[in-house]
Amino acid sequence: MSEEFTSTFPASNGPLAGVRIVDLSAVVSGPMAAVMLADQGAEVIKIEPPGWGDGVRGLGASRNGVSAIFTLINRNKKSVGLNLKHPQGRQLAEELIGTADVVLQNYRPGKMKRLGLDYETLKPRFPELIYLSISGMGEVGPYAGQKVYDYVIQGMSGLLEAQGVQDPYAMVRTIIFDKVTALTAAQAMTAALFARERGAGGQHIALSMLDTAVYFNWADLMWNQSFEGEGAALAGDLADLYEVSATRDGAIVSHPLNGDCSAYSTEELIDLFAANEIPVGRVNRRDDLVNDPQIQAAETLERLQHPRAGAMIHPRAPARFGATRHGSNQPSPDVGEHTAAVLMGLGYSMDTLIEWAQEGAIG
Repeated sequence: MSEEFTSTFPASNGPLAGVRIVDLSAVVSGPMAAVMLADQGAEVIKIEPPGWGDGVRGLGASRNGVSAIFTLINRNKKSVGLNLKHPQGRQLAEELIGTADVVLQNYRPGKMKRLGLDYETLKPRFPELIYLSISGMGEVGPYAGQKVYDYVIQGMSGLLEAQGVQDPYAMVRTIIFDKVTALTAAQAMTAALFARERGAGGQHIALSMLDTAVYFNWADLMWNQSFEGEGAALAGDLADLYEVSATRDGAIVSHPLNGDCSAYSTEELIDLFAANEIPVGRVNRRDDLVNDPQIQAAETLERLQHPRAGAMIHPRAPARFGATRHGSNQPSPDVGEHTAAVLMGLGYSMDTLIEWAQEGAIG
């Protein structure tokens, strides 16, 4: 496994060095999109409510009050505690936005407008700003205002029916569309930055989880629905071309074998199939993943020492840039850990910050 976290923010030489992102988002889709750009060297300032912060801080497995998922999707970020319901907190958010290249938010449609932090309000002052809005269902339609989580989108997108389990339908046991939306958002932000470099100026990017899910599913899950009218040769699902076969000591994934493989070890079958150029892979249990020889050889994972959560394992950022590698990792921040440093960078004194903290505007 590769290098550990360092304790300070050094200058980045990553491909997005010099890009500042103000991340107003919470939960998973927005923060994960921002961390992908942070991993590539962008400066990401995460705006959180003072005190409790992003709700993901309390989600899932944790140690010393730090959740594992939060550490991953918020590493390499600075946390600024701003109360957006307080006039001074909103003003400070707007000032930070004025220093940013990109703003990212995933509140339900209308929330940012009520705060005066929506794109149309900000655009006249900051015409070069790139502003990305993530929503669950989009900004129009009968469900636009509905609160949405990943599993709702799994159901609406047709994915659950495709699992082949009907009574009841079976969910995919990972928040797949939160993460696919994050990947799409990260690509959209870099595309907008590229367009701005070519003179297009700033722009608003609207992205919904439902749109993203349908786009993600369509190529294979929906190929039978792609033709209108008669004459199409329909086909079964791509997943039908593969199967899981039990071995003497585990299981493999391969093309259908139509036979009992339980007399063979996993390694025997992998060696045999690989020698004949037949795609095959072992079925790793989650506890086995860290010790997979390919993952170890590729240094896919890295060990780190989080200041509160202790010894941890994270995946490396998958894109490995040869000339512009982001040279260090920073642990996920405590709520408001960088409030003073970032706001003093705007020219405010510590005395002023203490006064605003006492008023509940910052934290």
